[in-house]
Amino acid sequence: MLTLILAESSIELVPNEITGHPAILKWAERKEKDPRELILDQSYHHSAILGLGKSGIGRGRPDIVHFCLLLALGSPLNSDNQLNCFVHTRDDYVITIDPRARLPRNTDRFTALIEQLYQASVVPSSGPPLMKLSRESLKDMLSKISPDNVVALTTMGSPKPMEAVATGLREAERPTLIVGGFPVGHFSDQTMRLASEKFRIDRRKLEAWTVVGRAVYDYEKAIGTVRF
Repeated sequence: MLTLILAESSIELVPNEITGHPAILKWAERKEKDPRELILDQSYHHSAILGLGKSGIGRGRPDIVHFCLLLALGSPLNSDNQLNCFVHTRDDYVITIDPRARLPRNTDRFTALIEQLYQASVVPSSGPPLMKLSRESLKDMLSKISPDNVVALTTMGSPKPMEAVATGLREAERPTLIVGGFPVGHFSDQTMRLASEKFRIDRRKLEAWTVVGRAVYDYEKAIGTVRF
């Protein structure tokens, strides 16, 4: 079974220093929520994020995680119970997703679901949990999973076709693949140190969801997922 981790993902509550910004207040009024309960979103809070200066680069992109999860959870690999998905956020929260979860197709609805998750730590509030939130570092999370091979896909890695990377993952008993859930930049040094191998699967910079799509498909081929 493959474990997929979207690491350092651009999901977070609105930072305290910009909760009073007009763009944040306007969005909070529209959603009838406290500004501190909103997920930062570049689509609606762009002017507020600019106020964060350089520290705001690459923040407020819940859509990246949304697209990646839709691809992963909708795959034959997941249907065959051969995939576990986790989201690690830039400020060290971990979202555990039940493989049976059917996420909203609309990104605004997905973001609203994440806002609910940050308030309740689990969704839905009753019945089997489809998503759970915990305060946890990537290192601590990996310690619980105890993978025997942790591969990070990054433009800072050694060039290697995804097909070859997938073949290597197939040989491990508990393979784990780390993909960045952010739009620009690179993994932190801390995350890089947690990976046993680091590969670049294309000479071009690829969007996170493209990387996830390729990785899942090539792993399916590597393990011989039956399609017909």
